[in-house]
Formats: sequence, C-alpha cells, structure tokens
Amino acid sequence: MKIKMVKCSDVGIDGCNYMAIGDSLDEVEQNMFEHIDTEHKDILDDMTEHQVHHLKHRVSTFLGRSCGCGHHH
Repeated sequence: MKIKMVKCSDVGIDGCNYMAIGDSLDEVEQNMFEHIDTEHKDILDDMTEHQVHHLKHRVSTFLGRSCGCGHHH
C-alpha cells in the first residue's frame, strides 16, 4: 500500500515542515485540515471563506482527487 502524504509547503503554507501522512486520502486530508486549523489558525483567520476553501481544495487536489465542488484544474 502506497503511503499518502501532503506537506504544508505543497499547499502554499511557507515556513512549516509539517507532513500529514496516512494510508488513505481521508486520513491524510483530515490530519492536514486539523493541523492547519490548529497550527495555522492565524493564517485561516486572515483568509476569506473562499480562500480557506481553495486552500483545502489544494490539499485534495495535491492528493490526486477533486473535492467535487465543480472546479477543474
């Protein structure tokens, strides 16, 4: 089974070496979102809801799936 992972730097958060790792996309996504929600709350607080959605969309896209919101890149 291939381990899935995503890093903060992969989705545009600079200066953080955190890596979310797991066996499933759901697990990695959840880990990443929780990390961003706790460790990068200041970044989220400065973002609009639209920007937060895009950040989370980048996590999903990086992991190789679309989030079903209709955007195609």
